[in-house]
Amino acid sequence: MSPETITSSSNRRIQRLRALMRRSPLDGDALAVVEGPKLVREACRSGLEVEEILVASSKLAAFREENWVGRAGAELCGVSDKLFHAFSDTVTSQGVLAIVRIPAASLDPMLAGDPLLLIAHQVQDPGNLGTLARSAEAFGASALLLTTHTVSPLNPKAIRASAGSLFRLPLAGPSAPEFLSARLRRSRIRLMAAMPEGPIDFRMADYQGGLALVVGSEGRGIPPGLGTFDAEIRVPTAKGVDSLNVATAAAILLCEAARQRACPGNVPQSTGPGQPL
Repeated sequence: MSPETITSSSNRRIQRLRALMRRSPLDGDALAVVEGPKLVREACRSGLEVEEILVASSKLAAFREENWVGRAGAELCGVSDKLFHAFSDTVTSQGVLAIVRIPAASLDPMLAGDPLLLIAHQVQDPGNLGTLARSAEAFGASALLLTTHTVSPLNPKAIRASAGSLFRLPLAGPSAPEFLSARLRRSRIRLMAAMPEGPIDFRMADYQGGLALVVGSEGRGIPPGLGTFDAEIRVPTAKGVDSLNVATAAAILLCEAARQRACPGNVPQSTGPGQPL
């Protein structure tokens, strides 16, 4: 453990931290900033490599007594309260953050067998992306795939919204939509797109076998690039409601997919517009 307490914003550790908070691409083994005791503990429990833990000086003694810090194998470093709160990404800081390494997974193993994949296609809001990851893990999705121009999953807001799911759920990308679509087709994985005006009620679709659920941003929906889809589904809403938040819609679809895949006998049998696929 380092005996120093950092007080200057020009300190190399603080400068590195600020750079990571501005830019966190998922290319190879990427570094991410994780803030708050709950998420730092989740990162340790998930087996991630924790490079460094920075703690506000007023909290330093308490955090040094916690066993999870030692198990992480990371260096614990004090930062003056004033400086810590200046770079904290949360409104009410809890006085601890960590720099962790989140490895990107290879795409090929994710496509083996009959996976249930969630594709975030140009989703821009980090909170939505984090919630997508949380729902994907909760409902047994195999992986989260990202297309280019999707917000980084290592964005601090995305990590907070995921509640630790981004530490455990396999991630791949960002990939060009055309490349990803062609790769899925070669692996005989169907593409099912969530569209506000999709012709098929989500409850009437078949989620069995290798399947990739595609969701996009609220503002643009699903932009071009992924080609044609095997199905376009919708979540019916009350009159006057244009669409659901992308993370909410994805959670509904993933829940139905999990139900069907757990109980194959409940799969719809007929096909046609507005009917089961």
